[in-house]
Amino acid sequence: MKLCILEADRPAEDFQPAHGTYAGMFERWLTPELPGVEFSRVWVRGGAPLPEDPAAFDAYLVTGSRCGAYEDHPWIPPLEAFLRAVAAARRPLAGVCFGHQIMAQAFGGKVEKSPAGWVVGRQDHATSAAGAALFDAPRLSALSFHQDQVTELPPGAERLLANDASPNGGLIYRDFPAISVQFHPEFAPAYIRDLLLAASGIRVPEPLAQAALESLSGPTDGARIARGFARFLSGAAA
Repeated sequence: MKLCILEADRPAEDFQPAHGTYAGMFERWLTPELPGVEFSRVWVRGGAPLPEDPAAFDAYLVTGSRCGAYEDHPWIPPLEAFLRAVAAARRPLAGVCFGHQIMAQAFGGKVEKSPAGWVVGRQDHATSAAGAALFDAPRLSALSFHQDQVTELPPGAERLLANDASPNGGLIYRDFPAISVQFHPEFAPAYIRDLLLAASGIRVPEPLAQAALESLSGPTDGARIARGFARFLSGAAA
């Protein structure tokens, strides 16, 4: 299986020696569930060209980003157009955080900065019937770090999971093979911890950051979520 990771960003340089890149995090997360997978990376935010033929890869995954899907960056419209081409080619597509948002925007939904502010730390989510079938669980726990939200669903999209902080926390698309989640199943607690320590009292209010730090000792369902993503991307759950 050939899986292309569309890099919509990389961590700040200070974090990369300890934690690597977003693409590297996804590779470490998915490899146990996709033995034999051949990963490729396209540094989209850095201006690398997108594949000329969406059928060149078996599946695609869009990473997170510190940019907003609604911001005026020259690389965002070509990425949206490419995602629509991937959908038309019926190649499985997945997105996480910014990937979740840019997919929703590309397919006719709406993304906005949430008036509720930051959603950070370990979060519990209830799965819909579709989400329970994909992830084999009625609830999922995962790590979050975001302000933006999908506020209007694209046509043909259905919720996979939700909580009060992220009502549209996961989507599955019924007209073509695509799924996305708002949280970060690929992030390790150590990376979220470093982000929170750097942002506390500056970008994230200190009491919220402290509560999020305390939440990181709890269990998460990263392996279970990886199994669901792997089944979907390999076509087994399409």
